[in-house]
Amino acid sequence: MAVVIALAASTCTKKAPPSQAANTAVAAIAQPASDDLWPAGIVPSKLDGFKRKVFDQVVNREASACGKGHSLRQSLKQDSDCRASFYAVRYVVHLADAGFSASEITQQLDRRFRVPRYPHIDLSQAPCKGNPSARVTIAEFVDYECPHCKLAQAMMHELLEEYPNDVRVCFKHNPWSSHVNARWAAQASVAAHKQGKFWPYSEKVWENSEHLTPAVLDSAAQAVGLDILRWRKDRASDESQARVQQDLSEGRDLGIKSTPAIFINGRKYEDAIDSASLKDWIDEELGRQF
Repeated sequence: MAVVIALAASTCTKKAPPSQAANTAVAAIAQPASDDLWPAGIVPSKLDGFKRKVFDQVVNREASACGKGHSLRQSLKQDSDCRASFYAVRYVVHLADAGFSASEITQQLDRRFRVPRYPHIDLSQAPCKGNPSARVTIAEFVDYECPHCKLAQAMMHELLEEYPNDVRVCFKHNPWSSHVNARWAAQASVAAHKQGKFWPYSEKVWENSEHLTPAVLDSAAQAVGLDILRWRKDRASDESQARVQQDLSEGRDLGIKSTPAIFINGRKYEDAIDSASLKDWIDEELGRQF
């Protein structure tokens, strides 16, 4: 899932001379604060001159990630209970270091910290793995013929290994109509789930997702030891079709337009699909600071 940034076209206009107050504000934005004032884990000193100016501009201008009436910089100084601002400022360092402009960073902050959660994603019938009592639940809407979804599975394995007590992953179906065999594969995995073998079956499907065919789906069922006759009947059943359609409808209601679509404790994940970014979101949910 790529993060797409829309850049507004630049315009050249004659500007009035700034007022004394504006000059003071600009000077305040441009003046970097000592790194000694930042909590451990936030290191603006690694930024070069221009990137540091972008960082200072954003943390001076953008409001607390907890919705309070002060800046991100002030939030870290004055509001130790606002853990979200710690992660927001660390995120600003990361984005500034990656070359994002101040306006692009603002967009990313809005997408991560200023959107509502979706606390009622239906996981009652979804296959899940990891600690059932985990503090972080990842709901992943995927399509078996989506190459980005296949890559994301390795990330999910890594997260479960690194957070064995704190993370569980739940699988939701979102097969696109443009992928000929994706919906059939989704129904096949629902049928495997009825025999308690969703995860081994799903692994076999991912292994062959670049050339997914009905024959591949049958071969995967045999490889994991499914009752083939029962599985074929369940795969074609109205119940399996309805199960997949229910996930699809929920995904549409959630505004999903690409896969994998990942929700972390009900928050729509809006970063690159890489281990470091996913872990940063998880650590935020766990309240970890480094």
